[in-house]
Amino acid sequence: MLSLRAFARVAPRRISSRISTSSSLLRPTFQSAVRNNGVSIIGRAATASFSTSRQLLDQYSQHLAAKLANEIELEQEEAAEGAASDDGVKQFVAENPEWTILDAEGEQDVFLQRKFEDEEVTAHFSISDFNNPMQDEMAMEDDILGDEEDLEGQSGGANTAGSSIQGRAGGGNLKVGTEDNNAPADRDVLQDEEDRQTSFPVNVTVLIRKAGKGSLRFDLVAENGMFLIQQITPVSESSASAVEQIREALSQRSNQYSGPPFEQLDEDLQSMLDDYLGVRGISSNLANLVPDYVDVKEQKEYLGWLSRVKNFVD
Repeated sequence: MLSLRAFARVAPRRISSRISTSSSLLRPTFQSAVRNNGVSIIGRAATASFSTSRQLLDQYSQHLAAKLANEIELEQEEAAEGAASDDGVKQFVAENPEWTILDAEGEQDVFLQRKFEDEEVTAHFSISDFNNPMQDEMAMEDDILGDEEDLEGQSGGANTAGSSIQGRAGGGNLKVGTEDNNAPADRDVLQDEEDRQTSFPVNVTVLIRKAGKGSLRFDLVAENGMFLIQQITPVSESSASAVEQIREALSQRSNQYSGPPFEQLDEDLQSMLDDYLGVRGISSNLANLVPDYVDVKEQKEYLGWLSRVKNFVD
């Protein structure tokens, strides 16, 4: 389920404000051109451009700075209200002191590190995954609305009061339930629980290093409080740090063999690999943290981005 911050980011207020601002800036110049005719307009426009160009540029900067200031204020108000993701991050940090979080301001990547016996465990994810599911889900909602409009035009269609309620469950399956007969208050509680359980997918890379033996790199997806293993790659020993190794692996396509698709492995082997990761902290607690942390960090980085752009145009 997408964060409310994601929906607020594409709210109509921003689109309409951009349109109205642009039109108000362009309209006087256009109307002036319409009122004048003849060859003389070219000379007057050219002369005016030299004397007023700096003033017009300043007007554009002032309008842009004012809009950015308004956006910053709105985002700060939303951030002050807090969200479930904020509480989730605070709870994880308080309950899992063995993890060290490496989070540089202004960067998309986040790293978590911990020790397990003689091993170094490093997990990586990026806030770049925040916007992709939003676009996919918006497209899905448009398709659903289009289907509903088509059904309304059909007599005896499936979109009736007795229809079952369908939602997307983990693994791409559909969960089917009966008609919603819950009271409004109970419905709100259930919706909050569903929002918490259904999160957008985030790609996670885990590197487990052991001195003298190299590393194992796991490519995972964190979704709905679970890690789904995509592939496992044995990596030769390297003098580079775990963070550097992960960055290098993500920046270029590796020619190393990563085994067959995970779901094709023996079921007992799959289960043992899940347990292997679980005791090293790659568990449901971390899987729940990842989308929460992406949500919180994206909000902070967006505010910082707005401020840096505003400082430049001021």
